[in-house]
Amino acid sequence: LQDFYSHSNWVEMGNTETFDVLGKPGETIPNVVPPNVPTCRDCTRMAGQYSCEADTVLSEINEQNLLTSGYYRGQVDESGNEIRKFGIYMKCSRGGIIDRSRDTPARGGINKDSRSSVLTYYTDVSLHTRAAELATKASVDILNDIRTDVSDDVKFLAFLGLTTSTVTSIAYVIDTTGSMRDELPEIQAGIPDIRMQLQSYAESFGDNATVNYILVPFNDPDPGNTLITQDAEEFLTAIGDLVASGGGDCPEPSLGALTRAIMNSEPGSPIYVFTDASASDEDLLPQVEALIAQRDNTVNYVVTAGCSKRRRRESQFDERLHRRQATGLELYNYLAMLSGGQVLNVQAADISELSSLISQSSQVLRSTIFFKLGSSSVSQVLTIPVDVTMNELLISIVGVNLTVQVHTPKGLLTTPVMGSEITLQTSTTFIAVLNVSSQAAGDSWNITLTSFGQYSVKVSALSSFSFQQYLYVVDTTNPVPDITTFEGRPTAGVPIVFNIVVIGSIEEVAEFSSVAVLDSSSGDVLDTVNITETEGDFFGVFLPPQMQTFQLQLLGKDTAGNTISRIGSVTFETTSIDLQLGERVPPLIVLMPGETTEVDVFLYNMGESSIFDLSITSNNDEFSVTITPSQLTLATNDTGNATVTIAVPLESNAGETVTISIVASSTTDERTDFTSLEVLTSTTPPVNVTNVYPKVNTSEFFQLKLQLPGNVECEDWLRNDRISGITAEFLAIIGTLCSCEFTEDNIDVSEISCKSGSDAVLIRGTISYVTSGDTYSAIELRSLLSDWVQNGTRTLTVDGTVLSVNSTCPVPLESLQDTTCLVTQPTIPTETIAVWVWVVVGAVAAVLLVTLLIFICAVLVIIVK
Repeated sequence: LQDFYSHSNWVEMGNTETFDVLGKPGETIPNVVPPNVPTCRDCTRMAGQYSCEADTVLSEINEQNLLTSGYYRGQVDESGNEIRKFGIYMKCSRGGIIDRSRDTPARGGINKDSRSSVLTYYTDVSLHTRAAELATKASVDILNDIRTDVSDDVKFLAFLGLTTSTVTSIAYVIDTTGSMRDELPEIQAGIPDIRMQLQSYAESFGDNATVNYILVPFNDPDPGNTLITQDAEEFLTAIGDLVASGGGDCPEPSLGALTRAIMNSEPGSPIYVFTDASASDEDLLPQVEALIAQRDNTVNYVVTAGCSKRRRRESQFDERLHRRQATGLELYNYLAMLSGGQVLNVQAADISELSSLISQSSQVLRSTIFFKLGSSSVSQVLTIPVDVTMNELLISIVGVNLTVQVHTPKGLLTTPVMGSEITLQTSTTFIAVLNVSSQAAGDSWNITLTSFGQYSVKVSALSSFSFQQYLYVVDTTNPVPDITTFEGRPTAGVPIVFNIVVIGSIEEVAEFSSVAVLDSSSGDVLDTVNITETEGDFFGVFLPPQMQTFQLQLLGKDTAGNTISRIGSVTFETTSIDLQLGERVPPLIVLMPGETTEVDVFLYNMGESSIFDLSITSNNDEFSVTITPSQLTLATNDTGNATVTIAVPLESNAGETVTISIVASSTTDERTDFTSLEVLTSTTPPVNVTNVYPKVNTSEFFQLKLQLPGNVECEDWLRNDRISGITAEFLAIIGTLCSCEFTEDNIDVSEISCKSGSDAVLIRGTISYVTSGDTYSAIELRSLLSDWVQNGTRTLTVDGTVLSVNSTCPVPLESLQDTTCLVTQPTIPTETIAVWVWVVVGAVAAVLLVTLLIFICAVLVIIVK
């Protein structure tokens, strides 16, 4: 929609209002320039740079309100064939440094993407401003149209995918194996606190919020049934009914249960996992990683030592280790780190107290302000940035033989912590929820801790604002540089553009100054990027770290001069592979019950050679989803493809949406990437809108040379009217080549004469036919006729006489004055070429000899005189 105003001549026509038929189903675009009509003139070029004036689009095009747009090299049609620009027609190009069609007449380009002369060739920068204003207005108008049609602002906000989305969820994943016999009663004892948590969580989204409460119990070998309900009491009753039994060996299928929770949760919502066991299905790690990155769920673990203590002694996860080798608590710590959550390693008796903590951690405007992962037996002093916008701090520390002290501007807080709503302190866990207003803001908040081993510190704050982050990459496949969203992992070495959107009140914020890139495995700063503010949003560009996880931290100052810190919940990881859907895959695939479809996926390997596993995850087990092949072997800079087959069950309900996640993971190193599909089941066949171009009348000049049999004299043959016979034959030829709409009334033979030598007939005329986006254009018809003549012996039978077709030359009607270069000449035998070469050489030599003799004579005359 927005590209239309930049890449068409709508602005050049002088229009000051938007083109209201765009984006309207069933509408057509009127007044489109036919394929064979010139639209632009050449721009001037100096020092390798084009300069285009406002009249680059021909005045007669604009005055007649005929629409055109700019070609660009690499554009393809629906079949994947390149749409070529032919210089003879003097069509417009899009232009810009990346568009190679800019050098094909008409040279230059008409895009109004930028004020930069490198990207946009127009000297009048006001064209860019007008295009941008119309694009903005058109965007607002179409969103208002959708809002009016929906007539429900709740659904409209959900459609836009805003953070204030009125559909959210909260999920509990609970281990019900026999070893949880001590822990499960403690979880159930905390149901009153869980009830308060659920009520507070729902209220934070407003009165119209719809909350899905999700319970995923898991056992071994029975995975258990997933409960999804909007009734909080039904959810709590289901927790109360759980019984610990079975399970057998210690490791349990916790990753499969987590997968089900993520697939059924709303994006960005919290998930809490309660278990005492290591994961027995660690092979699902790539799928879980991809789902966390795709859906931005925060995963928090509450882990007791009941079952896992029978395994080797667990330690906190060090992300620098190979994650594929991580097991037990190491793996849980990695997944929590990846999602912005945390692992709380507690005793069974402490679980009921954690219910209040969970209530605090799931509030909407709570943001992480500090985190640190490390390992040291030496006392550490960590400074915590507390600003005046904060009301409450949640400090959560996990370690080994912990000792913790919290210092505020008013001094040391003793244990139990003064001013704390909740305090839990054991040898492995320290948790405190502090009221900031009772202590005062300032940069002199710090934590002193000692841990004999790995430790994890996370501090979050409830404040007046939080932020969302969006990452883009520069898309160089377009004719002009553009930013585009990407699904999957960012590619190592490719610059990233970030967009920070602040949510909430920032009245007490003095400035946002920069964004820090943090190492997710430690909390250390890898890079600091200056930011630019544009209409309340903040932008910057950075080069992501090589093959590493990272997070973004928004920095600034409050009105009192204190440091502001907010850390994004999403953890990113760079990779050197790229998994993409095929170009023709729609964003939403609509299928009928019982229908099957296939989708192509492509994997690009920019790193070391490897074998890559391909796997599929779906949030609906009733759909049959497979991928073939399930492995690809790719060398460096190699590409492979696979096919995803989706079968909808006959009993599927209309309106059901299914999310399918596709993951590629190297079998030899840590590289992964992912993409996803959305499938909607419908009882109404989808409407395929493939062509919005109206049908236009096209006229072409054609020329045929027909060779008569040796016993037929041309003049005698032409004495009878042969036009009707030739017309009928020509109609038959085109009918076999082209799906054009025409009758014999569309062919006008203007000349039929004998060619010199009287053994051939020359026929000239015009053919008019109707063409649209899905039929042959003038260019394609000419190509078809030329190929038809050259590839085989072609004949026409007219009134019993068989004529050989020697050449054909359809050309645009307006180009009649210059047809010689377009006539398809018959192939001349090699011997004939050789004879003619000697004849030409001899003639040239004779001319040169005569010229030389004349010159000598002239010189002699001068000498004599």
